[in-house]
Amino acid sequence: MSRVLLAGGGHTHLVAAPLVAAGAGRRGAHVRVALLAPSPRLLYSGMMPGWLAGRHAFDDCAIDLRRVAESVGIEWIEDALVDVAFGTREAVGASGRRYRYDLLSLNVGSENLPGERSPGSTVRVLGAKPFADFVAGWEAWCRAAPPSPRCVVVGGGAAAVEVAFALSARADAGPTTVATTGDALLPGLSRTAARIAARSLWARGIDVRLRHRYVGVDADRVLLVPESGGEPLRLPADLVVVATGARPPAWLGAAARAGGLPVAADGGVAVDDCLRSTGNDAVFASGDCASFVEARVPKSGVHALRQGTPLAASILRRLHDGPAACAAPARYVPQRRTLALLDRADGTAIAAWGPFGAAGAAMGRWKNRIDRGFVARFR
Repeated sequence: MSRVLLAGGGHTHLVAAPLVAAGAGRRGAHVRVALLAPSPRLLYSGMMPGWLAGRHAFDDCAIDLRRVAESVGIEWIEDALVDVAFGTREAVGASGRRYRYDLLSLNVGSENLPGERSPGSTVRVLGAKPFADFVAGWEAWCRAAPPSPRCVVVGGGAAAVEVAFALSARADAGPTTVATTGDALLPGLSRTAARIAARSLWARGIDVRLRHRYVGVDADRVLLVPESGGEPLRLPADLVVVATGARPPAWLGAAARAGGLPVAADGGVAVDDCLRSTGNDAVFASGDCASFVEARVPKSGVHALRQGTPLAASILRRLHDGPAACAAPARYVPQRRTLALLDRADGTAIAAWGPFGAAGAAMGRWKNRIDRGFVARFR
């Protein structure tokens, strides 16, 4: 019997899992598929800002991974992947259990570095990723948050901008600051959208600190170092949300190197266009933990979702036909342009498409329709 282990409950596996189960069914009892994830519910990233702002209930934007798996005959395993012994083909969970596999697909997401923390600091630091850890940390924070909390969001990309809007829109909102090392917000998106975002943040009273590097927290302060040099800026804060660029988990890079798998400069598993490890065709990786060697693929939910269908095709072809050259439909071809819709947490959104940008209530309704339609697919 062949065992396919889908390790990680990310957006790519959400799409790929039912397709793998359906295709593996052609082999009947000779193939067993399992999905391993740290939580039975996946917070859909597109609706996370609305949940933070209090505009969505958690159940409205969470997908029941366990139900999705079991509805298509996939074994559900609730555990967090912390290591892989690639030589013996075993995945290791936080529980200490080891899970044998014949084919392994990694979709374990990414993490944000929390920075340095001095002993006794009262500032709560949360990484926006991984989502499961963020949800637990946010809920714990809310139970003990002071009135009008002072918040700092680290990062200048779409996730950071949306989190800042969400925090400032809450009923208990206090002063909010965005700190980024960049010269402008939203790198990689249209300049028009970036200007709209900057004006919108300013209109909400959100302070934006460009060209400042976050280094950590000390006592009740956040330390920001100017990129031009000089003394650190010490901002009073109660909460820091680190939403900088996605970084593959450090343990994954270490495990891959120990197992002889190539690792990219950013720490992700190096994969070809069919989402296969370039050093082991029985291992697949997708989403934030994968790094494509032949294409530049941004680490975002939009791209991760679109990797689901070719990932399933690639796994099934390897399962049924053995090693083969990379070709359609298993080949993932990233879109040259993608639509970004950024939630301003007030019913409006900022849209970015190539060089174009716009904002307003119509964009907000568009985003809401897309997000709710996506979640409804898995109910």
